[in-house]
Amino acid sequence: GGGGRGGGGGGGGQACDQEIRRDQEEGQVLLRKTCVDSVKGKVHVTCSVVRDTTPSGRSHEGVCSTWLQAHAQGDLGVLRGSGELPAVVPVPVFIRHSVFRLPKDPSTPIIMVGPGTGLAPFRGFLHERAAIKLSQPGAALGPAHLFFGCRSRAQDYIYEAELEALLAGGALSNLHVAFSRDSVDKDYVQHHIRRQAGALWPLLAGGAHVYICGDAKHMAKDVHRALTEVVQEGLRNGGGGEGDN
Repeated sequence: GGGGRGGGGGGGGQACDQEIRRDQEEGQVLLRKTCVDSVKGKVHVTCSVVRDTTPSGRSHEGVCSTWLQAHAQGDLGVLRGSGELPAVVPVPVFIRHSVFRLPKDPSTPIIMVGPGTGLAPFRGFLHERAAIKLSQPGAALGPAHLFFGCRSRAQDYIYEAELEALLAGGALSNLHVAFSRDSVDKDYVQHHIRRQAGALWPLLAGGAHVYICGDAKHMAKDVHRALTEVVQEGLRNGGGGEGDN
């Protein structure tokens, strides 16, 4: 499996927070927690490769993530012991219903929080907004804030060029990036949300849609707490100004 943790860890798209794992009883590979998006007739999978060492010293490798990595690198045949890589490798998956969809009205503001592989569905959102902008020149797109986090800009900033292009093209209005290991003080997406309270509160008060994708155990709770503080501060102040970009 794969994914990010917290604001600095770990895409139109409808499946999110799923991972492929081996069901030992049924002997089937199930799609459960990897973020997936579909673009231009293809399926793009954003997956973090899992390789860990347990406290007892045992090496642990994610079944899905290392399988996908080997396939991408042309080493799958070696893993199977055949020494040859099949021309076509079927991947058994199932599609789970998702509630991740853009608002019907493209002028509705959206706030997206997707650190690590949680970015996947929002790639789909932003490409759809770019298509609307291209096919409907007069269409009014609402503000779109994206909060993305990873450990290091140099190693983990996935889709950096694509996000910058979407920002320049207007499909994305504000990009906020947190790098948790690039400075002495760890920087997570929830910190950026708090710093952007003045810009986010008017959007929330005006009916913005909020989407969170990624680590439900750690990051989602911290983000929920940060958004709650933004709302509380906005209600106390009776409004808010524009934050920095």
